[in-house]
This record gives sequence, C-alpha cells and structure tokens, in this order.
Amino acid sequence: MTEKSLDKLYLEMTLNQNPRVRKKCLVVYLRKHGYRREEVAKLLRIDEDTATNYTKKYNENDLPGLLEENYRQPKSQLEPYTELKKLFTKQLPHTINQAIEMIDKETGIQLKPSACRVFLKKMGMKCRRCGVVPGKAMEDDKQRQAQQEFHDNQLQPILDEAKQGNRTVLFVDAAHFVMGAFLGMVWCFVRLLLPSASGRKRHNVLGAYAPILHEAITVTNDTYINQDVFCEFLEKIANAYANSGRPITLILDNARYQKCQSVANKAKELKIELLYLPPYSPNLNLIERLWRFVKKQVLYSKHYDRFDAFRNSINDCISDLGTRYKDEMESLMTMNFQLF
Repeated sequence: MTEKSLDKLYLEMTLNQNPRVRKKCLVVYLRKHGYRREEVAKLLRIDEDTATNYTKKYNENDLPGLLEENYRQPKSQLEPYTELKKLFTKQLPHTINQAIEMIDKETGIQLKPSACRVFLKKMGMKCRRCGVVPGKAMEDDKQRQAQQEFHDNQLQPILDEAKQGNRTVLFVDAAHFVMGAFLGMVWCFVRLLLPSASGRKRHNVLGAYAPILHEAITVTNDTYINQDVFCEFLEKIANAYANSGRPITLILDNARYQKCQSVANKAKELKIELLYLPPYSPNLNLIERLWRFVKKQVLYSKHYDRFDAFRNSINDCISDLGTRYKDEMESLMTMNFQLF
C-alpha cells in the first residue's frame, strides 16, 4: 500500500463528517499498519468479522468501498398507511392507548406503547398542553385578517425601530391577582392540598413591559383601576424615559378605562403614542406572558395566609425581572407572536 493511499485514508479517518465512515477508515488504517484483526476488534470494540469485511471492501473498491452507506433501514409496517395522518388531524388522541386503538381499528396493526410513541413523533406529533384563545378571534375570518394586518403593518415596524434603538416600545396590560389557591403541577409524595382563602381580596397591577430592556413599570393598588389611575401611570412612564430622547409607543388592548378621552388627552400632552390592539388579540400583547410567569413563580401551588405576603410576593417577582429572572425573561419574552 502506497504512502499516498495511506494519506487519503488518514484524511477520511479524521475529517469525514460521518462517524461510521471514520470508524471504518480507522479499522483499515490500523490493519494496514500491521495490527492483527483480533487486536483491531478488541481496541475498537467491534466484531472480528466486521473488521475483516471493512478491510475486504477497501481492498476491492479502495476508498469508495468504505465511503458508501448501504445499511439496511428497517421500515415501519405502518408506512403505507398515509391516511393515518389525516385521521389524527381530525381526531386527536388523548392517550397513547387511545392512539393504539385508533391505529388498530384503521389498519388492523397492534402496536406496543413504545412503538406507537415513536410512530406519532415520526409523523410530527407531540403531547402538548391545550391552550385557550378568544372564541370570536377564531371564528371570525375578518378578525384573523385584522390580526395579521396589524402585526405586519403596525406592530412589526415599530418593533424593528425599537431593536435599532430609535423608539421605546412597551406592552401594557392590567392583571388582577385575587388572593386564593392557584393550583399547579408539583412533584410530591402525597397530593398537596392548598387552603382556600376567604373573601375576594385582590392585588391590581397595571404594568408596562419593555421587551428590549427586559424591565417593567407598574402602578399597583388593592381597590380598582380606572382612567385616573391610568393617567397617573402614563406620567410615570413619561418620567422614566424622559431623558431617552426616543418616542414612546404603548401597545395596549381596548379596555374602557384606557381608551377614553381623558387618557387620549394625557397621552398627547406627554407625547406618548397609544397603539391599540385589534379586538380579541391577547396573543399579540407580550405582557400576557409576564403575568403567566409571575403566577408560575410565586403563586402556583403556594399558600399565603396574609394578604400583605401575597401582595409582596407579586411585587418582588416583578422587581426582580431584570436581575434574578433576567435569563428567563430573555428566553420567554421574545418578540415572536402566534397568529391564529
């Protein structure tokens, strides 16, 4: 064997992207350097016959004999049944056992649970938690079109400006946290039972979230939110960004207390642009994710026996968004929106 042939073999052994090809070249490389078949098999943890076959392929066809991949790929017995994807699109199985029954009824093939999971994943299915969207947004074609047009023509352009540092964009919404039992999933030895709170005490948080800076501005109270509270909120936002020199845009829904003449006048006075979302479009308001995050961090599966402890836990979580929860915010609050 020439030195040039060994050099080619060495290059494939070190640079080929396919790990199986690299291993085959290594087997032949060692054999050509005088290692016995038994030694190579032991060093590389392969069968002796496998080492012989690799060497034989190289001797017969040179490098192309090692580079070709002719491994037998076993095919699923369900491969011919293309109608199964249509079936599972129309009727979603709740469990693997239900999927097994549906496949058996449609094809007569009985799968084990592990094989059924593999098959469903191969089709692109995954066990996902159901979500909720406003019914009118899903039923009305005009509403869906309005969401798309708003996103493309109004929302995305100002977000691009914010990314370039030419505008401050904040997503605005109010959350009303009623003191009580927020039930969630938790690993435990016995089922966790949370005491329910008496009364209807609630902590109102009117918030604005800046996705570029990952910071929130809030006004809170334990009574109610009206147009006067919202005007106070606008002044707080204007003061916070007074020295930025950038125009401010608030993205908000159509709640009555924030879409009235007094709020419009105050926003005009403070030179703040109010950009209202289309009706039934919570999926376009980024701050909705923030409220879910707060609930997950400090409310789900936790009991507070005093209202001040309940209230402080919420406020502390929001205060720590840019520090303690910075990594979570960068992952969660991306400006990607699901359009229905």
